[in-house]
Amino acid sequence: MTEHPIVVTGAASGIGAALATLLRRRGVQVIGLDRTATDDTIPCDLSDPHSLQAAIDKLPAQLGGLANVAGLPGTASPEAILRVNVLGPKLMTEGLLPRLTASSAVVNVASVAAHRNTQPPESVEQLISATTPEDIQAWLGDHPVDGPAAYDTSKRVLVDWTTRLAARLIGTDRRAISVSPGPVETPILGDFASSMGKESMERSVATVGRHGRPDEVAAVIGFALSTEASWLNGIDLLVEGGLMAARAAARATTFNPSTGREPGPHEGIPS
Repeated sequence: MTEHPIVVTGAASGIGAALATLLRRRGVQVIGLDRTATDDTIPCDLSDPHSLQAAIDKLPAQLGGLANVAGLPGTASPEAILRVNVLGPKLMTEGLLPRLTASSAVVNVASVAAHRNTQPPESVEQLISATTPEDIQAWLGDHPVDGPAAYDTSKRVLVDWTTRLAARLIGTDRRAISVSPGPVETPILGDFASSMGKESMERSVATVGRHGRPDEVAAVIGFALSTEASWLNGIDLLVEGGLMAARAAARATTFNPSTGREPGPHEGIPS
């Protein structure tokens, strides 16, 4: 792995905690950041740029990687979601890029919900360009959305921004990858059932057999951070048990040649 510590946001629970455990088991030093401070984490509120900068100031001069895992579900307010899921990872990454050593990587945890985004490309572009809470407020003023829609869009932005980050890093011996889980058995799974609909979650289980486990997603993030993944860059890794493949297969088998119409991406299959 790396002799330098890896920073993991959201390290106190769920996928972040599973990742921190995995990395430490491999002998990697982990610096966890979380809104709730524990013995193993530094307090950091990603919705507050001042708190975020204070956490950055406490981190070492050299780092072996960054995993932006922390995020808010669609049950939170739209502004909080966009500040934590979009602005937080961007500010954290930009603040730490100069400290990332050669052969390191940035891994951003997005979601298959990115495929549910309904905002047009120009709206996504505006969020990609956001650098302050005021930018988020201005975007919401022009694009009023509820929590679930804000969540979907936040993950679309994170996937697209990661691609651009990867392109920027080519030639620097550093990489950027996004990882998009489907439903995972974490403490906020109930929030997703509330925001996306219990029936939708049940359809996902019916399709792939179960929800994912935090350690299964953590294993993919851990690989993406490692030097073994040195030629992995600029892509979004789906970690969802084949859910998106099932959707694609369902669309192919229900194509109606008489109308030329395929079903929508969420018709007849789990969303």
